[in-house]
Amino acid sequence: MTRGDDLRRIDIVEACAALEEVRRSRGTVNEEILIRAAERLLEIIGEASTNCSQQLKDQHPDVDWAGIAGLRVVLAHHYHRTQPELIWQFASVEAPALRTSLES
Repeated sequence: MTRGDDLRRIDIVEACAALEEVRRSRGTVNEEILIRAAERLLEIIGEASTNCSQQLKDQHPDVDWAGIAGLRVVLAHHYHRTQPELIWQFASVEAPALRTSLES
C-alpha cells in the first residue's frame, strides 16, 4: 500500500512532535538512548520527506527537502559519522520549523 502526501505529512509532523519530547527529556534520561530515539525519528522524517510528491515540496519551498533526505542517508548508511550536536541542532531548530511549515 502506497502512502499519499497527506499521510506522509502527518508522519513528518508527528515525528517532529515526538522529537520535541525527546529533546525535552535531555538531562533526565540516558543521553545515548535519547540520541538513538532522535536518530530514528529523523530517519522517519527523512524517509517520509523523500517520498513526498514534487507538488507537496513545491507548496513548501522553505523546507530543505534535499537536506532532510541527505540526513536520512547519513543516519541509515553512515551512522558511525553522526554527530550528536548536529542531531540536537536539527531537533531544536529545524524540526520545529518543519513542523510549523507542514501544519500551515
